[in-house]
Amino acid sequence: MDFLESSVVLVPALTGITLTLYDGKPETLKQFECEYCFSPQLQKLYTAHDLDIFLQKGTDAHIYDLEESMGTRLTAFKNNGYWVLLGPYVEAEWSERRARLLLAKLNASEAALPMFKAYRCKLPIVRREQVLKTAFVLTENMGSGIRSVENFYWEAKDNGSALAFSELYANAKEVNRRYELEDRFIEAVSRGDGGKAYRAWKEMGKVKSDLRFMSDSVQDQLVGAAIVRTLIRIGAKLGGLSPVLIDSISQEYAQRIKHSKSKTEMNGLTAEMSGRICDEVRERRQFGWSPIVRRAADYVEINLSKPMTTEEIAQAAGEKKRNFVRRFFQETGMTVKEYLSKKRCSIAAQMLINSESSVQEIAAYVGYLDNNYFSKVFRVNMGMSPQSYRNIHKTSSSK
Repeated sequence: MDFLESSVVLVPALTGITLTLYDGKPETLKQFECEYCFSPQLQKLYTAHDLDIFLQKGTDAHIYDLEESMGTRLTAFKNNGYWVLLGPYVEAEWSERRARLLLAKLNASEAALPMFKAYRCKLPIVRREQVLKTAFVLTENMGSGIRSVENFYWEAKDNGSALAFSELYANAKEVNRRYELEDRFIEAVSRGDGGKAYRAWKEMGKVKSDLRFMSDSVQDQLVGAAIVRTLIRIGAKLGGLSPVLIDSISQEYAQRIKHSKSKTEMNGLTAEMSGRICDEVRERRQFGWSPIVRRAADYVEINLSKPMTTEEIAQAAGEKKRNFVRRFFQETGMTVKEYLSKKRCSIAAQMLINSESSVQEIAAYVGYLDNNYFSKVFRVNMGMSPQSYRNIHKTSSSK
């Protein structure tokens, strides 16, 4: 049983195939029907009633490979009184042409196409051979030996009535709710409101309409995290952060999320990225700077160590040099050159206190290859030489 319980977690995570463990409790099959039965009329196999009847007739000697008329597949086997259901899944990506032909064959109207697409695209695309191989591995590790495969095709019976389908796909309320929450999340990020952004993000995770990412597979979770990062980037841009800074933070978290070991860790990193972006937006808003000046400040911060011209910074801010220089001075009270030297000296001052790097190494790090020139600029901004600054602040911090 320990292996079986582990498989419930590991199989979806490693293969993308959903796994349902049925021990005879009616609510399990009711939940299965709710999630995977698009049309009780055409997919009787996926209704709680008919699936229970089929499983009652099944034995421990086979692996059942089931296909139904709407193009989905399900693999099932029994072991020690438990049924393991792998799927449903599909073997090919969505094709509108094939879907139209299928619905026409099943006596369904064009109006059902959007709902069928929502259903069809939520299912994982997996090769039948891979699912059967997974089933063989599971049964062998459960000590039940080699089993034969029994193939079944569940053909829909046309009762002459129009196609009926689950309200889950007919009701647009959940879809509208998800988009509303996404808009709220973007707006909160753009205002630097980390609390509201976090609450909207948590609500987004509860909405069932995001049908594309229902499995716990690593691949699906990574795609879901990438979508949230996109929403964060949109909010950050609306909040006035420069694309350079946004991309720098986004790439950092994309790398960390990709190498995370669990869904919990992945969610934690996503929330952390959202909070960090909100902090950046809020910090820049407190100065009252316009988006143009904020983008310039971001560009300076990201490229602090390399030589920069005023024209290059203006271009990164999205403004013509002449207008940019005037606006930058009006909003910051400094020329671009003065701001750049002040920012560099501020970083250098922190490094002088908190590191053992030489003054020359620190000068090069903040963009001054000439050590003497750096000392001159540092004295103008900090009131003393770099070495004196280090001596005074190192001494005071050690007391």
